[in-house]
Amino acid sequence: MQIQLIGHASLFVETQDCKILIDPVLWDSHCEDIEDICPQRKVIIDRLPKFDTLVISHQHTDHFDIRSLACLPKHIDVLIPRDKCLKSCLRKLGYQNIYFLGDWTEVRIGSTRLLTTRSENRVPEFGMVIADNDGVFWNQVDSVVSPETVGKVKSRYGGVDFLLASWQPMLETQYQDNQSISFPYSAYGDLLKLVNLVQPRAIAPGANGFKFINGSSWLNQIVFPVTREQFCRDVQQTRPEISQQVFAFNPGDVVTIEQGQCDRLPQHSDFVNMVEDDLDSLNFCPVNVDSRLIDDNLEQYNLDELKTAIKQEVCVNLLQFINQNKNSLFLEYCHWQAVYQLEIVFPDGSQTWHFDFSEEQIQCQVGRNPLANVFTAIAASRFYSLIQGIKGWDYVQMGGYYRRFHKLYQATPYGIVQPNDSSSVFIKEPLQEKFPYKEAYQKARDYEIEKWGQVNESKAIEPACKTTMIAIGKTLTRVTKTTSIGTSVDTLPYLATSCAK
Repeated sequence: MQIQLIGHASLFVETQDCKILIDPVLWDSHCEDIEDICPQRKVIIDRLPKFDTLVISHQHTDHFDIRSLACLPKHIDVLIPRDKCLKSCLRKLGYQNIYFLGDWTEVRIGSTRLLTTRSENRVPEFGMVIADNDGVFWNQVDSVVSPETVGKVKSRYGGVDFLLASWQPMLETQYQDNQSISFPYSAYGDLLKLVNLVQPRAIAPGANGFKFINGSSWLNQIVFPVTREQFCRDVQQTRPEISQQVFAFNPGDVVTIEQGQCDRLPQHSDFVNMVEDDLDSLNFCPVNVDSRLIDDNLEQYNLDELKTAIKQEVCVNLLQFINQNKNSLFLEYCHWQAVYQLEIVFPDGSQTWHFDFSEEQIQCQVGRNPLANVFTAIAASRFYSLIQGIKGWDYVQMGGYYRRFHKLYQATPYGIVQPNDSSSVFIKEPLQEKFPYKEAYQKARDYEIEKWGQVNESKAIEPACKTTMIAIGKTLTRVTKTTSIGTSVDTLPYLATSCAK
């Protein structure tokens, strides 16, 4: 078995029976233009080897990149979690052989076995074990792994030869949501415990190989509390018997597994090169952050158009939405007599409005309110991209162009009372209710499909030799179709299942 790191979570895996491309992100910038792969790499697209299987672990755009998927062959088998949005986007791009995989679904390709592993983050996502006669490789990707999942993998395979471990307790939106940005001792300790439960023969930190760029780059001092070197040292200290088999995995590196022996070959890839080790930019320093919210307007929107559209959205559309949903979505706001203050930061200054939920008929008032207790600030150009369906919430919030906090309470003779869950997550934010995450995500992906969807249509031509999958229970088996005088027939009957529908 051979595993090549393309960068971040993008892998090319070759077994005795198949070639698998996982979470391909082939260009920078990516993730709606707020991230670059780190360490910096170059992918020579024309040298990308042929492959027969595409795996998408989940829908986050640092794993599900429309531009990359648009340029790839469309006839291959695609394995995805049970995510209708993923499937819809892939269909629009021209992919036909799409298979839903649930927890603990096995895919058989010759003697190779692919097994999805459960994530305790109960959104459609999975990790994946890939096993052949040479060994066992577990790619945990972004999945949240439980001790029970570790036990199930070990009982099934006896052991793991190479683990790409979940290792980084990311603080992606803590600052933006006014939550703690101190070192996450408990979360990191749990990750180390899981590594020691797996007891792999070789291990590298997996995924989390990116940095924020442009106006989002200040987040590099907050989001990544653990360095790769720190993680490798900690694993070496807790598992000294494999200290020589604990290593960082760089773009362009190749790992081989042969008869259970794992070897790392630095910069052995034919189509990926590491250009620069720029990991110093990921300098966790939450006490020295220049995080002032600015609007850099990278899209170069016309300023007058921007102001007109946003004034219409805030003063008319948002106000109407709030009054229509006052007694449903915003009952908590009314109960706590919230005063919601919204600041829009434009390239040339900011403008503030507020909404008083103690009023029978809520009004949109210009200016700040000294009694405001729920606060949101957002960059104008990012908000405009959200309104237009060009970008989604990841671009706005994870990029640091959106901040919120609250100081919601009621005074009593005995002190103050506050909501049971005092976190910002509990207090629904009107903009997030007006533009729900899933709808914004779908609109942004449709925009990208329209932009990139016609790339290299010639690659959609199906080869003479086709494959299909037969499903029995939680096992999918690839069956090769043979060809005779130009007509392809199945060697085994195809069983239509919900996986391929």
